Amino acid sequence: MPIFEGNKDKGIQRLFIEMPEAAKNQVVWKYTDDQILQHSTVNVDLDYVAVFTNLGKVIGTLPAGRHKLGEGASLTLGWLVDRLTGNAYYDAELYYVATRDIADINFGGPIDNVLDKPSGLIVSLRIFGNLAYKVVDPIALIAKLVGTDGDYNHDAQIVEWIKDQCLASLRAILPPMVVDHGVLLLGNIQDQAIAATLAKANSQLSLFGLAVETFAQFNINASDEDLAKIKQLSEAKAFTEVAGSYTDYAKGQAMIDIAKGVEQGNVGAQPGMMVGMMMGTNPGGMPQSQPAPQYPAAPPVTPVAPQAPV
Repeated sequence: MPIFEGNKDKGIQRLFIEMPEAAKNQVVWKYTDDQILQHSTVNVDLDYVAVFTNLGKVIGTLPAGRHKLGEGASLTLGWLVDRLTGNAYYDAELYYVATRDIADINFGGPIDNVLDKPSGLIVSLRIFGNLAYKVVDPIALIAKLVGTDGDYNHDAQIVEWIKDQCLASLRAILPPMVVDHGVLLLGNIQDQAIAATLAKANSQLSLFGLAVETFAQFNINASDEDLAKIKQLSEAKAFTEVAGSYTDYAKGQAMIDIAKGVEQGNVGAQPGMMVGMMMGTNPGGMPQSQPAPQYPAAPPVTPVAPQAPV
């Protein structure tokens, strides 16, 4: 007696195969039964493709639509029929793989410590972004990344792999750009950084049937502390070039700071300090003491002995 005759508990449900509603937000979903009834109907939604595997290898796919499995069907599975079941089952696994864009994936983290050439400082850069990706080769995805073991949700594994590749690509292409342009001008090279990151990341992701379609957000920045240091040094450099020397710049900056204090009502001894800085006096407004002039010492006097009278 064929085994099939002793497996009527699932009844007619096994003749109609489709994804449950609860699984339709997953990128990859595995059909829970490894024995697929011959002549059953497989329903594939518009944004999915059905992938059949056997012994860890992909043996065929079905596009969106309704497909009846049997001799002469678009998917030839006849040679996989299990003879022990009276030719009733296909010995195969079935996966549904999404073909739509998967959007709103947040990613980010530290990039690297890079040299900001204009300031000479080492700056810690980081990225915060949002991306959309797509499965471009379902067969490669299952064969090389997801695998055919287990029936768990693979979405987290796929997303982590994409994030890792994006960060690795950014760490490779960004430091030379920062050296050439500086941290304060990162906004000017954002389009260039996005294009380079997409190209490098997708060159690796394509091997696994994946591709990043676009970055909805791509924010590269440094810490507030590092940015403050860079801005301060940039201002000092600019004013020094105008003032002629850093000392003159420092005096001018001090006068500006004092003037702001006076404007805010913090008068005290500040007016005297301003006058002193302008006239070369001390902060209290009194003339600075000058060292006493130095004169050469007088030559020693040689005593003359008195002469005897003639």
